[in-house]
Amino acid sequence: MVLGIGALGAAAGALAAPSLAARYGPGPMMLAALAITPLTQIPLLLASPGPVWQFAVGAALFLHLACAAAAGTTQRTIRQVVTADGMQARMQAVSTWLTSGGRPAAALLAGGLGTWIGVRPTLVVGTCLLVVPLVVLCRSPLRSLPEMPGSPTVALPSAEALTPPTPPGPIVPNPAVAVEVRHDRSSEGGP
Repeated sequence: MVLGIGALGAAAGALAAPSLAARYGPGPMMLAALAITPLTQIPLLLASPGPVWQFAVGAALFLHLACAAAAGTTQRTIRQVVTADGMQARMQAVSTWLTSGGRPAAALLAGGLGTWIGVRPTLVVGTCLLVVPLVVLCRSPLRSLPEMPGSPTVALPSAEALTPPTPPGPIVPNPAVAVEVRHDRSSEGGP
C-alpha cells in the first residue's frame, strides 16, 4: 500500500510538472522540488512500528516521488530541447547509463554500510546524499531559468495570410477573338 501511494505521487508529479514549470519557471520549480526531497525522508528516519507511521511514510513517499518526478520530467525536457536532433539518442543513452548504471553499485554500498553501521544511520547518510542534486543545481545557471529554453514565441498570422486565395472563375471564350475558318471546297477541285 505504501509503495502504491508513492507510485501515485510519481504520476501526480509528472503530470503537474509542465504547469508548475510554466507558472514558476523550470529552474525555481526544480530547486523547490529538490529542496523538499530530503525533508520527505524525516518520517522514514523517525518511524516506529504501527499504522500511524505507515501512513506517515506513505504520505512522505508520495511527496518524495512527486517532487522527484516533477524535477526529473522538467530536466529531461530541458535536455531534449537543448540537444541537437542527431544527438538525442546518445544523450538519452548516457543519461540512462548514469542514472540506472549506478544503482547496483549504490545498492551494494548501502547494503554494506547498513551491515557495518546499522540501518538507521545508513538512512541518514542516504538522506544527506539527497542534498547533492540541490547543491549542483544551486551552482548551475539553470537555477534561475524563467522559461523553457527554445520556447517558440507564437507569432499570429496577418489577416492576409488567413484569407484564402480566390479561385479563378470559369474559362469563357471571348467571341470577339474567335476566328471562323471556312474552307471553300469549290476551289479544291472536288465534285
